[in-house]
Amino acid sequence: MKKFNFRLLAMMFALLPYRAFAAEAKILFFYPGGQGDQQSAQPILDAFADALKRNSGGAIDAKVFYLSDMAQGKQFIHNEKPVAAILSLDVFLSQGPAWGAKLIAKTLQLPSGDGTDQYYIMGKKGAALPASGALTLVSPRAIDAGFVSGKLFPQLKAVTLSVQPSENTVGTLRDIGGGKREGFVLLDRFEYSNVSKLKTPWASELAVIAESSKVSSAPFVVFPANATPETLKALESALLKLGGDSAAKETLGTLRLKGFQAATQVD
Repeated sequence: MKKFNFRLLAMMFALLPYRAFAAEAKILFFYPGGQGDQQSAQPILDAFADALKRNSGGAIDAKVFYLSDMAQGKQFIHNEKPVAAILSLDVFLSQGPAWGAKLIAKTLQLPSGDGTDQYYIMGKKGAALPASGALTLVSPRAIDAGFVSGKLFPQLKAVTLSVQPSENTVGTLRDIGGGKREGFVLLDRFEYSNVSKLKTPWASELAVIAESSKVSSAPFVVFPANATPETLKALESALLKLGGDSAAKETLGTLRLKGFQAATQVD
């Protein structure tokens, strides 16, 4: 019987391109109520996938998805079994444990890039938030009211709070500042940074009515049941390299990110 040549077999495998052994990894960007859709975001999602492959030495072949609908996001995580996801903080706190999500990093969100976020309630100068009764906050995206009153603004616990998502929060602020309507708008740090730079008469009539304490920025989680330990380790290593990759700077900037920071808990 002819002896099998293991050395020849090893040489053949060595000649195969490394990408043939890349682990396919579905990654989800999940921001309920966020702007845009998968189709419009696809070029930047593909660029993010390319950056992960580059920084993993070809070990991670990611396919990145973006969803902004809560029901669709839950269904995707249940049916598609992604390896990892970037979740909004409110979704991570409310849904993460049930999904078996494990935090491995925090996003370094711009403009601060320090791993934290902060929220602001803006209204007409001199206005005050109610101590009781009903309160509606207009927001660029749907955000859980329990998260707003329980985590961000505990002074609102006695208020019956609702959050109204709007695609035109600047218009709402313009109407409030111009005296056309009363109300309050909830903004995150990035949104507030942009609004605070406006130089118009109506913007000068606005003020920060309440400011939250700093909280953790959006977490990057993995789902250990959906991938091998080797894949998760390669993914985490590549992720933490992205901030130092000059070729990924533009991609990260479009995603409003400076990079990622290792983390095991959120604040």
